[in-house]
Amino acid sequence: MKKHRSLCPVARSLDIFGDKWTLLILRDVAMFGKTTFKELAQMDEGIATNTLAERLDRLVNEAMLTKTQSAVNKLVYHYRITQKGIDLIPVLQNISQWAEKHLYEASE
Repeated sequence: MKKHRSLCPVARSLDIFGDKWTLLILRDVAMFGKTTFKELAQMDEGIATNTLAERLDRLVNEAMLTKTQSAVNKLVYHYRITQKGIDLIPVLQNISQWAEKHLYEASE
């Protein structure tokens, strides 16, 4: 059984996706249709490949993404969002709306 540092739902959620990259990976898969490591590695925010590999493994282990081998190229894997990951899309949208309201100047 997995040990958690807290019973608080916010703290437990942040243990999964509270780092700098995980929500951006989910954003790219869910909203931009990126499915391969190569596509995800090209995100505008500039993620290191070792960090991307680690976060993808975590998302697969947490059942937020699935990983399947390409039928065309056995060296390529496709990542797809699961229902558990889809359930986070409204959270991503709310974060985006909050940021647009509070983090951008009118001149930006």
